[in-house]
Amino acid sequence: MADYAGAEAAILARLQAGWTTTRITYQNETPADPWPPVIASPTPEDPDATILAPWVNLEIECFSAPIIGQGRPGNHVYRYDGLIEVHVFTPVGTRTALGKEYAVAIGEIFRRKKFYDQTPGCYVRTEDPYPAAGNSRSDDGNWFGTTMTCPFAYWHRG
Repeated sequence: MADYAGAEAAILARLQAGWTTTRITYQNETPADPWPPVIASPTPEDPDATILAPWVNLEIECFSAPIIGQGRPGNHVYRYDGLIEVHVFTPVGTRTALGKEYAVAIGEIFRRKKFYDQTPGCYVRTEDPYPAAGNSRSDDGNWFGTTMTCPFAYWHRG
C-alpha cells in the first residue's frame, strides 16, 4: 500500500535513476568511502595529485498533511506538501557555473512530473524547480553549495 515513506523512497529512486554525473548522499546516512569524493591523478605531470570531485545531497522536507475535502474514514484525501532540495557541492575555487549547471539539470529530472502512482488515488506530483544562487561555503571551507529546490505534493487516499 502506498504511504508517505514510499513517496520519499520514490523521490530518491527518481534522482538515482536520472542523475549519474556525481555521487549522491542522503539524509542521516554515512557516505561510502572514499569520502570526500576525489578525482585521482588529474594530470600526467602530477599523477599523485588529487582534486575534490563535486557531489550532491538529497533532502526532502514535508510541511503539512491536511485532509482535503470530505470523505468517509478510509476514503479521505490527504495532501502532503513539501520540498525536494538537492544541494550541489563543488570544490571552492571552481566558480559557480558548474554548481548551477548541475542544479538546473537535476531540476529537470523533477519538473512537473507525476510518479509513484501504482495505488489509485496516491501519487507524487512535482512543480517547477528553481536553482538558488550559490548558498555558502561549507564549514570546512572546501565546498561551495548551490541548491535546486522543487515543490511537491504527495496525494494519498486512505
